[in-house]
Amino acid sequence: MEIIKLDPRQIHKAAEVLTASFFDYPMFTFYFPDPQRRTRNLPWYFRNILNTALRYGEVYTNPELSGVIFTLPPGHTQISAWEYIQCGFLLTVFKMGYRNYRQSMECEDFVGATQIGLMQNRLHYYLWGLAVDPRKKCQGVGSTLMRPVLAQADARKMPVYLETHDEKNVRYYQKHGFELICSTSIPKYQLPIWCMLREPA
Repeated sequence: MEIIKLDPRQIHKAAEVLTASFFDYPMFTFYFPDPQRRTRNLPWYFRNILNTALRYGEVYTNPELSGVIFTLPPGHTQISAWEYIQCGFLLTVFKMGYRNYRQSMECEDFVGATQIGLMQNRLHYYLWGLAVDPRKKCQGVGSTLMRPVLAQADARKMPVYLETHDEKNVRYYQKHGFELICSTSIPKYQLPIWCMLREPA
């Protein structure tokens, strides 16, 4: 399977893949508890995420666009509020509603602070997201998408960090060399989070 960099002209299609893959993901059901609002707004949300990843990191896919992986590079694994706004998130509060927006910001702050605390200024790649079209799961798409990311990190002798909000993903990433380094919950909302690290081969 050929792996290529995402063409910015394909962002809308890539966002559809992310929406289908993450529609029932715990964090997004919390951000957008109303399924109808989630259906309307997740594509917008993921288009902006991909814009951000293209601007500050790398996004890979395959020619049929059945999966997407996006990463941030060593030294820029945290995105500032201003950088998010520049990539299209200015209207977030209107899309989510003030209450959900405030809660989502508290969650994002905790996730970011957890990464900083665990990595202790150690340079690393951040595997921000990996999604596979639900119709193409169990066909090796995700594993293939990860190869160039892990190879790049190995070549630079850098670890790769990720977090997941779905426990069933832990075993999947363990098969690819990641180790669980922290399991905790976001205070106040008790949303679980599993943090993982892959040392360079």
